[in-house]
Amino acid sequence: MDTEEKVKILVIDDEISMRQFLQILLKKDGYDVTTAKNGEIALNKLKTEKFPVILMDYNMPDAIDGIDLLNEMLHVSPKSQVVVITAYASTEQAIKAIELGAVDYVSKPFNVAEIRDIVKRCVTTAEQLQTKTEATKSVLPKTAANDSKKSAESLDFVVKSPQMQKIFELAKRIAPTDSTVLITGDSGTGKEVLANFIHKNSGRNDLPWYPINCGAIPENLLESELFGHEKGSFTGAYQTKKGYFEVAGNGTLFLDEIGELGETMQVKLLRVLQERVFTRVGGTDKIPTGVRLIAATNKNLQEQIKKGKFREDLYFRLNVIELYIPPLAERREDIMPLAEMFLKQFSEKAGTEFKFSDEILDFFKTYTFPGNVRELKNIVERGTIFAHDGLVSLTNFERTSSEPKIQNHNETANHFEVDLSHNVDLDEILAGIEKRYIIQALKKTNYNRHDTCVLLNLTERMLRYRMSKLGIKDDKE
Repeated sequence: MDTEEKVKILVIDDEISMRQFLQILLKKDGYDVTTAKNGEIALNKLKTEKFPVILMDYNMPDAIDGIDLLNEMLHVSPKSQVVVITAYASTEQAIKAIELGAVDYVSKPFNVAEIRDIVKRCVTTAEQLQTKTEATKSVLPKTAANDSKKSAESLDFVVKSPQMQKIFELAKRIAPTDSTVLITGDSGTGKEVLANFIHKNSGRNDLPWYPINCGAIPENLLESELFGHEKGSFTGAYQTKKGYFEVAGNGTLFLDEIGELGETMQVKLLRVLQERVFTRVGGTDKIPTGVRLIAATNKNLQEQIKKGKFREDLYFRLNVIELYIPPLAERREDIMPLAEMFLKQFSEKAGTEFKFSDEILDFFKTYTFPGNVRELKNIVERGTIFAHDGLVSLTNFERTSSEPKIQNHNETANHFEVDLSHNVDLDEILAGIEKRYIIQALKKTNYNRHDTCVLLNLTERMLRYRMSKLGIKDDKE
């Protein structure tokens, strides 16, 4: 964005007095302001001009309501920073607008200083996005997963799907708050990346960031890791040690696999969240903490509560704001951008310019990626390691348990004879094959969904979706 040019702002409001007021106010601040009295006019303007910032009335007597207008505008101009203004303030409406993609929300009558501050923040964000876009055209991304000084705009993630764009916009909106966040989703979907994104976009971005995998630390050691211990408190405690809650100070703790916590640790963590103090193992002093907590899990905690494996009161303490990341197979628009990003990273690391073969590009279009983003990254990495003349293809893969499955499917496709003497419905044929595979797998596992998912390399969410789509009953009929 050229700093010598005035930033363009679009104001949409059916009240002429409000349009004129905002136009005069923002012009005094040096912005180029255009107004529109309804959604139709606004959308026509967006098709011919770029507006980094948009202020829109959410409730207008227009053929296009606030929800539809917001969706349409973000479809036409996805990088615009949209602020919703309404005289009908409600928490539900605010959350809905932000979930749809708005970056902020104010209600009439608003404070002039408040609207100026919001516009200023939006302009800054728009400029950063523009700078990022220009930079990525010629510079390969650099990674430093735990560098606390790392820019929020250089995280190891790209999002193209509408679902993920909304998630990251909402994450950016809640980042400056102190609210506890619970991130849910299957393993490998990018929960830690999203948590780090929240930290980097918060006021704590220069403070410590500590990711801890609760499932990787034995229960008898986890309490000491989190809260520290006093000298002599147990065998091997030769000196006092500070835990993560203490060394993090006012920074951010990311507790991954929170669903793996045992009952004792759940009680202790709940007390810390309630009282904002903790005690070292073997100690008596209450130590205050100002840490911001972000938790994540691949388990359904509500189901765990019903089974008596997770405390309901802790769940509600953690679930102030929940962000759900869908499986990669449900947002296929992200697959190729992520694959290209990983390819560039490995190209830079190896000092070689790698390229994908047509074969692997076709594979990416159909593969379900049960391991999600992590599996995609591993596939690209293996491909670059065994690439020939810089070309990454399926035949370059290391001989792993997953490769023969890929090769066998390809071989089946190459040798399978089909009758094309007449027109066929390919979708119907593929659906029939898919249905037979799922039914046979269900029978083989005695209708155990978990075992069926393992057998078919599917997540439980994907299996439920396919069974519903294909009309497969979850019983032995």
